[in-house]
Amino acid sequence: MKEIRKKSCDGAVNKLIVKACRSHTGLAWDRADAMQPQCGFGRLGICCTDCYEGPCRVNPFAESEQLSICGRSRQDLTASFFLKNAAGGAAALVNLATDFGVDFDKAVLQAVAYGGDVMVIPADCSSRYDQIGQTVVQALSAVSGIKERSRSAVTAVNLGVLTAGAVNILLHGHVSPKVTALLEAAAAKQDYPVNFVGLCGGEASGKNPLPSVTNYDSQETVLLTEAVDLLIVGTQCVMPAMLSLAGRLGVPVMSAAEVVDSTSADQGLLKAVAAFSRRAGKTPEIPEVTEKMTVGCYASCEAILASLKKGYTKGTVKGIVYLGGCGNIANTQDASLVKQAQQLSNDGYYIVTAGCAGIALAKAGMCQPGYSAAWQTILPVDAAPVLYVGACHDAGEFLLISQAATEQGLPVFAVLPEITHSKMLATAIGFLTQGITTYAGIGEAASFPEITLKGRLLPLSELRQLPQALAEIAAGVK
Repeated sequence: MKEIRKKSCDGAVNKLIVKACRSHTGLAWDRADAMQPQCGFGRLGICCTDCYEGPCRVNPFAESEQLSICGRSRQDLTASFFLKNAAGGAAALVNLATDFGVDFDKAVLQAVAYGGDVMVIPADCSSRYDQIGQTVVQALSAVSGIKERSRSAVTAVNLGVLTAGAVNILLHGHVSPKVTALLEAAAAKQDYPVNFVGLCGGEASGKNPLPSVTNYDSQETVLLTEAVDLLIVGTQCVMPAMLSLAGRLGVPVMSAAEVVDSTSADQGLLKAVAAFSRRAGKTPEIPEVTEKMTVGCYASCEAILASLKKGYTKGTVKGIVYLGGCGNIANTQDASLVKQAQQLSNDGYYIVTAGCAGIALAKAGMCQPGYSAAWQTILPVDAAPVLYVGACHDAGEFLLISQAATEQGLPVFAVLPEITHSKMLATAIGFLTQGITTYAGIGEAASFPEITLKGRLLPLSELRQLPQALAEIAAGVK
């Protein structure tokens, strides 16, 4: 590591970043530093590798318009870039829903395929975006439909949820509730205490929400605690570097796809117990940092919505916002997400959150009752000022909340400040098809896509005009 700088707002993560430096273990931040300077053409979405006559790129500062070999303009290249990412993200969400046991017909699968000659860009992409968005809504709603709901549950977040004296099993990536249930049943047969924790899709998995260790960019630090006895790898959001580090540290790894019955789950637990026995007498380096996190879902929102409606009538509540996203290695981890949430909350917007962005807010203590004195006077007892509904694949819960809120006349919108993965872009497109205007931090402002369906996709910089936008929504202005 070339230098120590503030890479995260999370003191627990920073402690293990120092440990990584001392042990010469490269983390995501180090790889990002080594990647500089990154390709400016790529950041603007104006380079293309769709065919083998390329790669092509166009100069945005050229005196005369520059075209790719096949004749694509800058606008064509950026349109293709975002359309492919949206389609890829939709496919990822459909795959997740399939992994969770949802059956889709052929039409849904065809809807997420890019289709045709990838070098041909239609003059109007709106119909394609609408098709992608509708497919995303189907996938998110399907995942929401199979979710076992409790009225609310309290769990914990941050690296301190690991336990030195227990077998720690980390569910990393999107792990289906069925896999979680099989592993928990196998754990009940063991003589040792077993502690399940989640990360990047494994959190809030199953009927009883799991504690979450951290969020995407700091995932490697979890293994540096030397307290993980088994890594269960689900689909998506797992860095290859995570698997490499597990191999280096001798942490057993098992794919969630391998856990198909009680026998395979028992085998996984045996691996975890053996690893736990090997670290007997050693003291893992677990930062003693945790925050309580209330995990809610749509089943517990009726009272909250009623309270918000009263507050909206009185003028103390301005609307409901979904705050999601992944984080971005270019920024101090959690900083902008927490700042954005605090500002919105202080301005009178009730926040619903999920995924890695939600974990950032939970680590800041925002997802527990009592965080805000102002919201305590508005919300029901024991309701948190920020409602965490689960992993990013649980965004279907927000769609249910949005529908109910809209029926009551409450303005609803979404903010995705830091999008890393294409499935979050696809989620944004899904929101648009439901009339949810969404503000997103996507790439550079110069290449921001113009996407308008029932709702509009707007750059994050326009969030300052939110009061005017919500007034227009409330007045029925399109």
